[in-house]
Amino acid sequence: MIFDYILPRRALSALILPLTCVFLSACSTTGSSFDSSALPLLVPGHTTLAEASALFHADPVDVYRQLDGSATARWAHKATLATDAVYFNQELWLAFGPDGRYQRIVKSVNIPRAYESPAQQSTLMQ
Repeated sequence: MIFDYILPRRALSALILPLTCVFLSACSTTGSSFDSSALPLLVPGHTTLAEASALFHADPVDVYRQLDGSATARWAHKATLATDAVYFNQELWLAFGPDGRYQRIVKSVNIPRAYESPAQQSTLMQ
């Protein structure tokens, strides 16, 4: 009777480890997660790249600098549960002027309400 109870448990244990390895091997992430909810706090002409990084709780993945001193910063995060099956992708490109201050959103992917100005957002919340 004890033997019947132990054998199925051992068989189950032997299956759990390989299945866990297969499941975890299908997961991957690139970039670093960032808090896009702080986007309305960016003030054109005032917010610096360092301040934007602090608001997003992450440094940009890439910063493309121009000869005139302006820059485009890219925050990106991608997580995949199973290759080409379940994924999460978020990307935000911001332009900063030669003075290092935020100018505008260049591009956004899966960022809710990214192109609304703070004035529009405050009227939506009322």
